[in-house]
Amino acid sequence: MDKPRKKPGRKPVVIDIDRVEQLAAQGLGPYQISRALGISWDTYNKNKKRSLELSEAIKRGEAKGLARVSNSLFKSANEGNVTAQIFYLKNRDSKSWSDRQEVNHNLNLAEILSSAKTRVIDGKVVEDQLDSPPVLTKDSLPTKNTS
Repeated sequence: MDKPRKKPGRKPVVIDIDRVEQLAAQGLGPYQISRALGISWDTYNKNKKRSLELSEAIKRGEAKGLARVSNSLFKSANEGNVTAQIFYLKNRDSKSWSDRQEVNHNLNLAEILSSAKTRVIDGKVVEDQLDSPPVLTKDSLPTKNTS
């Protein structure tokens, strides 16, 4: 009696779709999911590319996990948890509830420099010569009052 010949190669890996969805809902990434399933990342990735069902399970799981946490946050915020309220508002309406304030101010440097050429000192208009440094003389230096 001849035994039937087996096909050469590895046995196909069967991935539990429900388990993948559950792991994705817990926030695990592809590498972590593959480790939890006991398969290599390459095997997981190849199956994900081949199987629309596996890809959809990952998306469903991620959406369920996000919905679960969002609902918990919303519930905590409504029950008076101030930290949850602040977090929720900053993420849902960041324009109105932001710690950082942006101030936009435009400076016209040419106008500032031209106005700096004319200064008022002790009620008198003094023309600055910005092109040449000031000349100091013995009489222009401030003196100490020793009285």
